[in-house]
Amino acid sequence: MIQTQKFALGGGGYVLYAPDFPSSQTTPGFADEVHLYDIAFKPMFYLSFLDNGVPLQLTCTKLEFGDGAAKLTFTDGKGLTVTEERMVTTDDRCVSALKIESSSKEERSISVVQWTVIDVQGEAPSLEGDSFRVRRSLNGADGTSTPVEIIWSSPSSKGAKCLQGFHAEGGSELGDFRETPWYDLGPEFVTPRAKRAMQKPSPILATARCYLGLYRTDTVKSGSKVEHRFEANVVFKGSGLNYRPRRPDPKDENGYLAHLSKTPKFQCESKEIERVVQHRFQLLHLLRIPNGVGNMTSPAVCVGGGRWHQVSAYYAPALVREARWLTDPSYARGLLKVFFENVRQSGMVPGWIGLTKLTNTDTFHADWGGAFEALDAMHPDRATKRAVLMGMQRYVRWLANNRDPEGSGLTDIVNQFEANQPYSRRFTGVFDKADKAETQEEDFRLKGVDASVFRYRLVRFLHKVADDMQEKSMANRFAAEADDIQATIQKKMWDDKAGIFMDIDPKTRRRTGVKAAVGFLPLATDLVKPPMVEKMLATLSDRKEFWTKYPVPTISLSDPSFHAAAQWRGTRIGSPSNGRTSVLLNCHIMEGLTYRAERGDKRARRLLTDLFRRTINMLSGEIDASESPSAHEHYNPTTGRPSHYLGTDTHLGAFVLDTIFRLAGGFVVRFGEIQVDPVIDDMPDFKLVGMPLANKRFTVERKGKRVKIQPT
Repeated sequence: MIQTQKFALGGGGYVLYAPDFPSSQTTPGFADEVHLYDIAFKPMFYLSFLDNGVPLQLTCTKLEFGDGAAKLTFTDGKGLTVTEERMVTTDDRCVSALKIESSSKEERSISVVQWTVIDVQGEAPSLEGDSFRVRRSLNGADGTSTPVEIIWSSPSSKGAKCLQGFHAEGGSELGDFRETPWYDLGPEFVTPRAKRAMQKPSPILATARCYLGLYRTDTVKSGSKVEHRFEANVVFKGSGLNYRPRRPDPKDENGYLAHLSKTPKFQCESKEIERVVQHRFQLLHLLRIPNGVGNMTSPAVCVGGGRWHQVSAYYAPALVREARWLTDPSYARGLLKVFFENVRQSGMVPGWIGLTKLTNTDTFHADWGGAFEALDAMHPDRATKRAVLMGMQRYVRWLANNRDPEGSGLTDIVNQFEANQPYSRRFTGVFDKADKAETQEEDFRLKGVDASVFRYRLVRFLHKVADDMQEKSMANRFAAEADDIQATIQKKMWDDKAGIFMDIDPKTRRRTGVKAAVGFLPLATDLVKPPMVEKMLATLSDRKEFWTKYPVPTISLSDPSFHAAAQWRGTRIGSPSNGRTSVLLNCHIMEGLTYRAERGDKRARRLLTDLFRRTINMLSGEIDASESPSAHEHYNPTTGRPSHYLGTDTHLGAFVLDTIFRLAGGFVVRFGEIQVDPVIDDMPDFKLVGMPLANKRFTVERKGKRVKIQPT
């Protein structure tokens, strides 16, 4: 079946329905994969409809959305209409609520079967009269297992009956009831004799699968309506893990209305910008997760759907800056706390937060300082500072001991994944087998521009935090370290001829000569001296280097490894860094241009205006002729198109909201107040209602050249 629209459903829990390549979105139930945090599970359940034991062929005639749920209408062409409201609730239930109506003259005996297929390994499923349950330890994206219990039921009313479970070979992935072990047993449904666990087969055949289901039958009269609810409830339960979320409000089961009430309302003269903003807030609804399961000690936000449905240290700082625009600061604060409450004994920040286990060697260099500063400006909170300060101090010490053991002031990258810039000549230039690595073990040493700038921003802001918290000796140490890092970056990493900052090979103590977009990161700081700024802007705007139709590519066009289509040594790579346009890097570069425009640099202002316009055009969906905005990790720098063949289109890992409100809005939060400070030309009229600042809410509105700010 050809999908006319790809959609995602979430409820702010750990379950997300956002299949990368859906094949069954317009068939009843949850046939495509569902992610239980980072665990892919497929199928959650099928729904089959039978008339007197004969399977019906239903056709989807309508698909619409409302309040975070999908509403689908099906018909059999003979007077039967089925309406399904499909949603994922805040307490991790996949729900299909059905309304069955008939306009035919005769009564019809309609049976609805909820069924699924699982592997035969592990604990035997339990058949419980009107429901069935399965307990499994399921492997996530990093290979660690999480104990999960799933209960399938039809709780709307009495009358559901469990089907006899079968271990069977054969079957298909089509969700066709005729291709199940129940169909050839006749029109009557076979039920188990008693509530009990299924008996495991002996021997267990590798080619066999376990079929489980329940059904209910109703007589549907002409003009009458039957309503039922089918659901699969996911529970994280096992040794050392027992998460019991609250039942949701019956009028807002997926938490969409509650989320909407915590989201500022935005209207804009530019419909491109308005669509992108609304889409980013919708993604925050889908990707937010609560605390309570294992290592998830605080609420947080996942990076995206599919393999990205987990909390990443590299993207967490950007997500802090997205989530700070919600009136509820718990998600933005939680993203800081969940990592620095889980700092390893050595002081290393884990690369990912696994529910039951923290990754051993994975870590990322990320802009924690920029995120912390942005959050503190909008939602100042001494308790948050106190909660993360010691963890951040340990992390800074770990960076000094393990990523700068010689005390140079510059920070090492030791494998191609650590800076989230894999498949780049930044690394193969110092170690030709750098792109062969599959794990985050040490392969080489490279003094990275991005790693050093991120360390500098963190240490510089921690000096301010420690000073505010009356930790004077700590503040003095941070100040001294920041000064050393600043002087070293300026002296060692700046390439005056190329007009960009470059990595350093510690073996030769020379710059690598690779012009990468991370070399523009210092623009957002006081690391760049005035003579450097003009040369950096010239390099950035050079059409032979970085100024493509949809800038800024991760590496310069003049680099021999540059490839706009992400091809690396003959293969198009999923997350490459040899020429694609990264949304996150674009946001960092626009932040740097903003910093310069605020200080009166007219050239930076012109470049910023142009780069912002092109980035919004790339994200708005117009290039794809789509009404839905685009949210991918990277794009083609010459066409502006994303790689749809990679699947995930719910990638939130960039501070786009921050960038839009600063540039298109023309205002900034400074010194505890909203200040009007335009940095680009041709700003659209807009109205932002409910903007959070500390414990207050404000309305910011532009009409023409006038900007009005008042309490909401």
